[in-house]
Amino acid sequence: MHRSHESVSGGFTETASDYEDAVRFNIEGAQRLVLSIPPGRYDDVLDVGCGTGWAAQAVIDRFHPARITGVDPAEGMLEKFQAKLGGLEGVDVTLAKADVEHMPVADASFDLVVCSMAYHWFPRKWEAAAAMARALKPGGVVAILMSGRGGEQAYRDVISNIEPINYRWVGAFDGNLRSVPEMEDYLVQAGLEPVDIWMETRVRHTTVEAYMERMRVVAGHMIGDQSEAEVAEYVAKIEAGLRARSGPRGWSYEFAKLFAIARKPA
Repeated sequence: MHRSHESVSGGFTETASDYEDAVRFNIEGAQRLVLSIPPGRYDDVLDVGCGTGWAAQAVIDRFHPARITGVDPAEGMLEKFQAKLGGLEGVDVTLAKADVEHMPVADASFDLVVCSMAYHWFPRKWEAAAAMARALKPGGVVAILMSGRGGEQAYRDVISNIEPINYRWVGAFDGNLRSVPEMEDYLVQAGLEPVDIWMETRVRHTTVEAYMERMRVVAGHMIGDQSEAEVAEYVAKIEAGLRARSGPRGWSYEFAKLFAIARKPA
């Protein structure tokens, strides 16, 4: 695996048991993504960066596929997926520990490829799109949900002013977040025909504690290779910064989600 995949997978294995409680908005986003897939028969489905299986569950609920293959580099996520969906009647579930660039799947073997809230973690996004396109049958559909540009700016403002500056953490947003035109370019260059690409931006109000828990679960691995004491000190500074910027309704921030639906030419 690419070292970036190893870092991400290790972080998500550590927090897999807490993942769904911390990302309920992501689960709702995956449901909206699946509702946006064109009507059709999707017997063979590939879930890339499958996590705990909430995107696959949405696909099962709507399309009742015969077979689902889940691929994720995080062992802990695959264990949660298996516990949730492995015993369902009427659908064969196959799981593989792998990153998007080295998926053990045959070319042109899937009717639908879903990738929900994983694409932003891929270090080579052009290759990720190409790998998913290769897995699609002619006429097949890919559906992607990822973090979009413009989100989390309030958080970025906080961590950009904590010294010493953690450039790895600050720079992670520029490396992860993407725009509608950028996503369209990934899909077109992979030989796919975009059907629908759009951005959702939401303003959320939450407690500082809830926001810090979310960041611990989904991105704690990005803080860097520091000692436990150094991490604790850095996290305490972040929490103090969030509290200083919170208002009567708590911590307020914008979150942007980028949705994309594309088809492989028949």
